[in-house]
Amino acid sequence: MLISREVDYAIRIVHLLCKKNNKIDAKELSELTGVSVRFTLKILGKLTTANIVSSYRGAKGGYRVNKKAEEISIYDIIEALEGGLKINGCFEEKTVCSEEKMEICGLRKRLAKIESKMEKELRALTIDKLKNCSIKM
Repeated sequence: MLISREVDYAIRIVHLLCKKNNKIDAKELSELTGVSVRFTLKILGKLTTANIVSSYRGAKGGYRVNKKAEEISIYDIIEALEGGLKINGCFEEKTVCSEEKMEICGLRKRLAKIESKMEKELRALTIDKLKNCSIKM
């Protein structure tokens, strides 16, 4: 599994929002995280839809996290941006495997166990446990 650049940036953005514990506008988030403003806004849109952050309009607007750092898991962020964790294409809803093939496939069953363990670990890893995120402060 490869954590996408978008998820990596989202983790940085959420980490910074938790650390600052205040409203921050997209431009400042972009500058502090090294993520382009356009990509920052795209990520913030997804995080807002997932109710991880709230957006505020106006001159004193910006973005703020909705939960404490210890309540936001890395899995929450992956789910918000990518719809969840999938380590193999055969776990997609529109699988190319037939029921008969899935029954005899030993790899699928093992991958399902690995995916379950990864999800459990990512749910346990919360933003407050990230001490050294590479953010310019």
